Amino acid sequence: MLENIKSAVLTILVLSSVTLTWLLWTYQPEYGVREESGENYVEIEDLGETRDIHEIIQPKEILIHEGEEIAYLHPMEGQYRTIINELKEIDIDYLYRRGPSHAPSLEHFYNGLELVFDDPLESEWLKDLFNFEEDHLPLEQADRIVLVENPPSSSGTEVMVQFVDSEEEVIYESETSFSVSQLQALYEGTEEHQTPVEKRVFQERPDSDFQPVKYTPTESTTLRKYTYETTDLSTQSFFQILFPDPEFIQNYSQGNQGQTYTDGNRMINLQENGAILNYVRPNVRATIPAGMDTILQDSLDFINTHSGWTDDFYAEDWREMEVDDQASFRLHVGGFPVYGSNMNREQYYMMDIRRTGNTITEYTRPMYQLNDHPFETTSDVNLPSFEEVERHIEENEVFSMRAVEDIRIAHYMTRQRSFAIFEPAWFLKVEGRWIQLDFSSNSGQEVTYNGLE
Repeated sequence: MLENIKSAVLTILVLSSVTLTWLLWTYQPEYGVREESGENYVEIEDLGETRDIHEIIQPKEILIHEGEEIAYLHPMEGQYRTIINELKEIDIDYLYRRGPSHAPSLEHFYNGLELVFDDPLESEWLKDLFNFEEDHLPLEQADRIVLVENPPSSSGTEVMVQFVDSEEEVIYESETSFSVSQLQALYEGTEEHQTPVEKRVFQERPDSDFQPVKYTPTESTTLRKYTYETTDLSTQSFFQILFPDPEFIQNYSQGNQGQTYTDGNRMINLQENGAILNYVRPNVRATIPAGMDTILQDSLDFINTHSGWTDDFYAEDWREMEVDDQASFRLHVGGFPVYGSNMNREQYYMMDIRRTGNTITEYTRPMYQLNDHPFETTSDVNLPSFEEVERHIEENEVFSMRAVEDIRIAHYMTRQRSFAIFEPAWFLKVEGRWIQLDFSSNSGQEVTYNGLE
């Protein structure tokens, strides 16, 4: 009897083991139930794209030099990006230092192409723009890159390249694999996108061969006014990627200041009715490990891995201190930067990154993007020459030309509901700030419009 009971128990255990094994191998979780419920799961949208370092660096301006005749090449139709891409095909063998006679000045003229940058490019970034034979470059940075035609009487290469560091007042030069015909092909057929300019120095450097040369147009310029429809970005997607566990987020209303979301270690502030996102990590201790990436590279990597890039933002300003670093990226439309807005906050057209030690501690960006193409019914805006701008300043502005540090054409953005209008205008840099020139108060000179409104 006892033996029969043991046999029965053993049989039951064997059958149970076989059954459990079969259930384990054939079990499929009910993913559909969780997805349909949608209580805690939010799919992360593919908002933007990843970019390389050379894709976020654009010259402030490109000049075509033919002796004393100089033309400003407008950054339209992808002209600047085409030239940057062509530079990567130039082979550079050996860099050697040149004297101050080649420095930027009112008296220095040549045939060639000049690229001017807002902030100096570090030597490591230059390696992404050119094909250097040297691993270690003798220069630390460069704010101007000049491709110079060699005189016909000279032997050797047809085109030289010069890297100008105005801050340290040094120039390095090298022979290139480029020919004069290849150099001229970079801007061939761009005549309709050129404006004659002349050299000016607003803030002269006493007793220096390196002068901050600016280029001002000698003729009026007609540029396009753009109107775009905009699309709001998903705040939930940013929550998913900026918070490690979005389930543990608490929401606090800040009244007119917007909404704040936090998990205890990180905060997201949605400002201006959700139009601006400000991400902060307040409690980060500064540690600076050896071999840390530059703030520009770190910012690039952070944005690439946190929903990516939307619209055309280019690096404009970057600063590295002992502990706190900062990088800024400005929106460009039709090749021109945006310098002002009716919303009276630059965060509508800027992305800012702050780093403490080796950790990104703040990220601010607009929460909308432009549609792929502008409306066809746009206008042309005719901007006066610099001579007329100068006359306007003398007759109508509270500051004089002596206070002007820089001048350039940029866009003023008008945001209206789901539309954004970008209108080219003259902007002056006075006491470190960019301000738009208003010609409406000048009865003798008005900005004129042509085309459909």
